[in-house]
Amino acid sequence: MKNHDYEYVRTIVQEGNFSKAAQKLYISQPALSAAIKKIEKDLNGIPLFDRSVNPVKLTVEGEFWLERAREIDRIETQIREHFAAAAGIRSGTISVGSSAYFCAYLLANLIREYHHLNTSCEIDLTECDATSMDQGLRKGTLDVGIDVEQLDPDLFDSYNLGKEYLLLAVPASFPVNRKAAGYRIRREQILDRSFLRDDVPGVDLGLFRKEPFVLLKKNQDSYRRAIALCEEAGFEPDVTLYLDQLLTAYSVARNGQTGCVFFRDTIVQYAEDTDKLCYYKLGSPLAARDIRLSVRKNPRPTRLVRNFIRFIQEKMQGIPGGENSCREKEAQE
Repeated sequence: MKNHDYEYVRTIVQEGNFSKAAQKLYISQPALSAAIKKIEKDLNGIPLFDRSVNPVKLTVEGEFWLERAREIDRIETQIREHFAAAAGIRSGTISVGSSAYFCAYLLANLIREYHHLNTSCEIDLTECDATSMDQGLRKGTLDVGIDVEQLDPDLFDSYNLGKEYLLLAVPASFPVNRKAAGYRIRREQILDRSFLRDDVPGVDLGLFRKEPFVLLKKNQDSYRRAIALCEEAGFEPDVTLYLDQLLTAYSVARNGQTGCVFFRDTIVQYAEDTDKLCYYKLGSPLAARDIRLSVRKNPRPTRLVRNFIRFIQEKMQGIPGGENSCREKEAQE
């Protein structure tokens, strides 16, 4: 049995449809159908699926195959983990995917520290957007993904690493800042997160309804939240520019008069102080979002990957935005 055979059959069963399963697996439907026919050919031509019904269902023989394949997958995982342990559980390679921001400012130092402690472990860090991260985890080219996106809970386990908050930055040259002066927060309040106190009011976002905005592209969580925040305030933003990264959007707003930008609060730790931006707290629950570490459920992460997850969880407790107690899940040995 090839590694992907089990995942192919399992996904078809979950979706009840070859086309939907192919979309989830990021392969074409003809390629998926050909892969299943190849499995069936190796089984003396006995079909695994009853294709005459909708949704498609496993035949009796297909149910037998899936159960045995599940056992094989479990045993293969045990074998890999046993010999990884015999060689030292910190030996091997871990592929990590994340956004440009997390790669540059969060993960680089953590990975350097992990490698220093475990010199036999190599970590490949890949900068990617949410779609590429999801695809890489599904295909197995990535072992771990770290971002704010919520991936399919049927396919992925999610570990909560902490929270970050979206704030609003407005070019200081915009006259609207005079109307919103009572809501302005200082850079120091962002750095020490005292802006989260209940006595610090959130700005009325409706004050900025006539201002231009810089948003991220439409496939990203930051875009969806920005649109929802504006809708909540009763207006549709006038978007003058779409960008790929929040850090870029923040820099564009800081260096010119392009427009208002929603940005993650932790950015100010790594950006130079500036008098070209005015900062505002957003009072909506939509402004808070979880930082997530995601891994595939099947096959189960190796012991090496689980060791890395535990390390990241522990280290995030001491980082602004990191979870004080990562309670959602534990990386079991």
